[in-house]
Amino acid sequence: MTLLLVSTGDWPVRVLLSMCVLAAIVWCLALMRKGWKRRGARQGDVAALPSVPPIPGSIDPRDVTSVPARYLGASRSGDWLDRVVVHGLGVPSEAHVTVRPPAATATATAAGVWVLRRGAPDVYVAAAELHGVRHDRAVAGRAYERDGVLVLTWLHGGALIDLGLRVRDSDAAEQLRRAVVALAPLSSAPSTPGGIA
Repeated sequence: MTLLLVSTGDWPVRVLLSMCVLAAIVWCLALMRKGWKRRGARQGDVAALPSVPPIPGSIDPRDVTSVPARYLGASRSGDWLDRVVVHGLGVPSEAHVTVRPPAATATATAAGVWVLRRGAPDVYVAAAELHGVRHDRAVAGRAYERDGVLVLTWLHGGALIDLGLRVRDSDAAEQLRRAVVALAPLSSAPSTPGGIA
């Protein structure tokens, strides 16, 4: 085995090696960016995010659920590795999730789930577009412990999308899941689990 030894006085060789390493890093980053853009181009069927309505005031504070969470990303429902990257859905971010049922709003059309994100576009899921909610292990190419991810299945522009949320407090995660289940109408067909075994 031959080792490449460079003496401290051999500055041109050291600079050349450093430049080679830097070029390799830049090349890898360029390939990653190209892959991200190609994935986005393949996801042209995913509609743009709807405008986010203001969160309506509550008639009864007990009808409101609001918890801090980490937005992990989105994937096509049933395939936790098929990450959705268009329209900012692929950007992990800190978030605050608010659920308003019809009883807490002036109109049923304002009922839904608000995912207000820091440094990324907010996401609003109307109650009529919710197709399921579950605890799972994985979403958007990321795996966690059992039931470590709260997954909302959302019918968005004809495509079923799984949104992954990481709520640190398991009691708050379950409270959030129950609040989403209480929204009507959830699809009677259960969402296909996208997690890993």
